[in-house]
Amino acid sequence: MKAALAGHRLNAQRLVGAPLESPTAVVGHLGAVQSQLHDMSLWAVARRCNATLAEVSGAFDRGAFVRTHVLRPTWHHVLPADLPDLLEVTAPRIRQQMESNNRRDGLERAAIEHWASLAIDAVRSDGPLTRPEIEAKLTDSGFVRQGNSMAHVMAEAELTGQIHSGKLRGKTHTYIAADLPASTRTPDERLAWIARTYGRAHGPFRVRDLAWWTSLTLAQARRAIELGDLDPVELNGETHFLAAPLADVEAVPPALLLPAFDEYISYARDPDDHALVDGEVGMVLRSMGLLFVDGALAGNWTRSVGRTGVQITVSPRVDLTRAQRDEIDAETYRFGAFVERAVDLKIN
Repeated sequence: MKAALAGHRLNAQRLVGAPLESPTAVVGHLGAVQSQLHDMSLWAVARRCNATLAEVSGAFDRGAFVRTHVLRPTWHHVLPADLPDLLEVTAPRIRQQMESNNRRDGLERAAIEHWASLAIDAVRSDGPLTRPEIEAKLTDSGFVRQGNSMAHVMAEAELTGQIHSGKLRGKTHTYIAADLPASTRTPDERLAWIARTYGRAHGPFRVRDLAWWTSLTLAQARRAIELGDLDPVELNGETHFLAAPLADVEAVPPALLLPAFDEYISYARDPDDHALVDGEVGMVLRSMGLLFVDGALAGNWTRSVGRTGVQITVSPRVDLTRAQRDEIDAETYRFGAFVERAVDLKIN
């Protein structure tokens, strides 16, 4: 990512400048926080509000934000108040994207709606339930898993807005019945809202960035931007859109240790974004954590949390300057404060 654009996006993301006041405020500001790796996604939230793991986990356990399938489709943390509008906008496109895989696994539309309905009924009557517990109930009713069919059944159940995550049972996620407010926006108002939400928290963005984040078509994304009355600006030779005028930004940090799938990379990426990484970029992006230097992807990192300490191993794909190494030290200190452990850092 070009340095000028990186500065604006980091500022909008609240990775520089004044932190937000709470985990709930972070999720609300970002609109959705990608959360395949649940524990690391909590670091994404905490990094933006200087919270501890206990504080972010506590907010999740209280239901201040929930984990569910929405956008692209994958797991995200969202505010319950925002989820109805997000689902109204994105669920139809997500269902389209999942259709071929559903058919491959023996789930025609009528079948997936049937099994999702039974899963919802099970959670309503006996929840909180884990996915294996729900699958056992469906199996008793004749369900036979093929490939990823159980995961797709649960995603369909979540897309109805009738169930979402509950508190963890140990390290296992549970599902609970949802009690969501109904959307009060019209379809056009929802499109405008999602464009403004994305623009507010993801900095200057292109049409294809909004389409990537939401799963909308390019035509739908253009319509959302038009309805949202966002301002165009030329950056790096491309038209970007703004939810607010460009402001002075903080300096781009020499280094950042962010989780994989962090919202900082929630846009349609270009080859220039991977220029510092030689070899398989996908392997880096699928790591536990991502290393950025001067705003650009430059490697990965892992963490191993023990009872009293945390081992952090950083694997840069570039030669680091002294300033970058010093900032990695500072980032590991922040992560140590997050997990409330002493930190042992290794840079490969």
